[in-house]
Amino acid sequence: MVAALSGCGGVGGTPGTDTDTGSSTTGIPGITSVTATDTGPTTGSTTDGAIKFDLPVGPGSETDSDGSDTSVCADADVTFEPQIPTVLLLIDQSGSMTTQFGDTDRWEAVYNALLDPDDGLVPQLEGQVRFGMALYTSFEGDQGGRECPVITETPPALDNYQAIAATWDASQPEDETPTGESIAAVTPTLVMDPSEGTKIIVLATDGEPDTCAEPNPQNGQEESVEAAAAAFAQGVRTYVISVGNEVSDQHLQDVANAGAGVGNGDPDAPFYKADDAQALADAFADIVDGVRDCKLTLDGTVSEGGEDQCTVYVNGEVVPFGDENGWQLNNPGEVELVGDACDAIQNGEVQVSIKCACGVVVPPG
Repeated sequence: MVAALSGCGGVGGTPGTDTDTGSSTTGIPGITSVTATDTGPTTGSTTDGAIKFDLPVGPGSETDSDGSDTSVCADADVTFEPQIPTVLLLIDQSGSMTTQFGDTDRWEAVYNALLDPDDGLVPQLEGQVRFGMALYTSFEGDQGGRECPVITETPPALDNYQAIAATWDASQPEDETPTGESIAAVTPTLVMDPSEGTKIIVLATDGEPDTCAEPNPQNGQEESVEAAAAAFAQGVRTYVISVGNEVSDQHLQDVANAGAGVGNGDPDAPFYKADDAQALADAFADIVDGVRDCKLTLDGTVSEGGEDQCTVYVNGEVVPFGDENGWQLNNPGEVELVGDACDAIQNGEVQVSIKCACGVVVPPG
């Protein structure tokens, strides 16, 4: 995502520029015209990924015919920093993941969706999402003589594809499905992570859960729902994907609702049931894209009451202030895109910029 905040709004090649007089109509609230030197403003130069509008300032600035000073303030280039989400991929490592799944098996289908070097979600987004992964299983639960659950974990980080892929390559489907205990086991990884931004668990499982105390039959539904609810209470949301059709819709709905903190009378949270490889890849992408944060932290602040003198652009198009499909100022240092404007951020690379009237932006320091 490319973004910048500029302290003077909208000049530099905007429609209506008169290069003979040096004046331009900006269309930015609070700024109707500026006066430039004979050469006019430099338009849209790009430096280090930020859009910058260069305007002449200081000695030599022109005056209007009435003698009033029409010099413009210097640009205060302030960058946006998106709040990067942290996503822990919690993957069922039970023996049934070797079951046929279209042209491949379930284990390989998860690999292709997440880790394929060309099309996988993690290599595509590793610079924008802190990905971690935890594979979970048990060996006959508490009765197998080993710890339960067995978790093979790669902690979340940016640019984490190689580490996650190495963990996967050294692993294979094993035995049981202690889902509830596994959610509980990995939740502290996210709770104790000092990174800002949304933190979520994406659970991908192909069967009803069991427990460490009772590996067979699969009676661990209550423990799974309780673990998802406990994670949500600590600030971690859980999303659930069924790899195949062997998990009941009721259990998937219960986990999804618990993981989203859905209360009585609230709409149900979404869950995902993938019957083929493409549906599985789409489910992972839909979840991760949806949690890419639409809150943008400014390296600087907008003066009190100055937000109505700023204009936000997404891919060059104005998005309205205070609109359900526009933007809002959560605090002097944080802009949030909402509705359609947020959707644009969550679907691929976009360019965001904000231009404010002179004096509205307070640079850092």
